[in-house]
Amino acid sequence: MGLLGWMFYIVMGIVFFLIIKAIQNKYTITKVERIIFSLILLMIVSGFCFRFGLNYTNDIFLIFIFLMITDIIYTSYFIERDFFDKNEKNIRYYIVLLIIGFIINEEFINNVTQVFLTGEDLRIVLWLLVIIFIYHFSHEKNVLGSIPTQKEKYMSKESILVSYAKLKYKYYDQCNFKEHDLSNLVYAIMIFQSSKRSKVLRNYDNLMFKINGNPRKLGIMQVESKKFITDTESIDIVYKKLEKLYHKKEKVKIADVIKSYSKEDSEAIQYIFDIIKKF
Repeated sequence: MGLLGWMFYIVMGIVFFLIIKAIQNKYTITKVERIIFSLILLMIVSGFCFRFGLNYTNDIFLIFIFLMITDIIYTSYFIERDFFDKNEKNIRYYIVLLIIGFIINEEFINNVTQVFLTGEDLRIVLWLLVIIFIYHFSHEKNVLGSIPTQKEKYMSKESILVSYAKLKYKYYDQCNFKEHDLSNLVYAIMIFQSSKRSKVLRNYDNLMFKINGNPRKLGIMQVESKKFITDTESIDIVYKKLEKLYHKKEKVKIADVIKSYSKEDSEAIQYIFDIIKKF
């Protein structure tokens, strides 16, 4: 296979990850659907390898190994979540993907001269299944509609508590507010924003702000700002906003404060708040 073959698998693993991540972010797909999309991509790439005479199809399922490695790096270093969290079942997912990929590689791809439709029965059946799946997926997710149906994605309870412990240790002095509910709400927003925008990406935002000075969301609380602010300053800005909402009425509920602060992300923030308020 040689060095070029390994480079091909590495690049395709990254490309697979970016494509599947884009689909997942837009439509919130299940792990089963992710496996099917991965296999479809494998078949497409195999088809082009046959078409252009690239001798990389014998072990092309190895692309899934580099897909997994890319996922580990992204999850661990960019969004700072535990890839090996048992509740996420990522390891089980990739084991199943590799096994199915290996079987298709050995029993289908390596036993034909073309992957794209040429009239052979096995390939017709397989591609019919692909077409049925894409039709079902498009219909269920309303791909052709104006507003796709989306389901909210939440972190696992364990991931939230781990993040809460780390952030509380780091920002205890900044978040030791008089109102206990507001302190927990600040942490909930902090956990939510950290899961969406990791420290690595926030450092990139800081660098770009210093270079071009364009207004952007800054700090751990992701506050839209025209001037440079630190994580601590972003916490203070958000707290003051929450405090105003909290004292707006005599008997205000924390759920109302969350909705007033961010209607779009209120369910996710409420979910995190309900977990950490018990500790």
